[in-house]
Amino acid sequence: MVEVLVAVFIATLLVLSLVALAPMTSRLQRQAEQYSFAANIAQTALERIRTLDFLQINANGLIAAGIGEVVELNGPNQFRVRFNNLRLANGETLALGTRLRNGFGTVEVINLTTNNNISIGLRTVIVTIRWQEPATDRWQQVQLATTIASLN
Repeated sequence: MVEVLVAVFIATLLVLSLVALAPMTSRLQRQAEQYSFAANIAQTALERIRTLDFLQINANGLIAAGIGEVVELNGPNQFRVRFNNLRLANGETLALGTRLRNGFGTVEVINLTTNNNISIGLRTVIVTIRWQEPATDRWQQVQLATTIASLN
């Protein structure tokens, strides 16, 4: 009888442990899906920017290409545009808020210059995707960067 009670106790502990892990596993899976989706959006934005001519990589050019919607910063050697929707190469529009809570993206471009403020034909492009975790309300982000050179 004691052996049966010990076996039932061990089986109960095992079942309770598995039940306790289920919500955490589900949350981690959702987080992984969000990070993967955000990384894909950032990569898509970078690839769209790479298809532009070097002179089109400015605030107005990104907005015209559907990669930006609002200019947040526009300085002589740096600018940043923000987007909630990203126009894909096939003409479709991808809304970040549909899969990422309060999701938005920014594209920041920094013109690399010499000490005398002369452009050297290089631009660093940083794409950031931010969103809020549904369960914790904490902000998360994915950031990708590349440098693009002028061919002229």
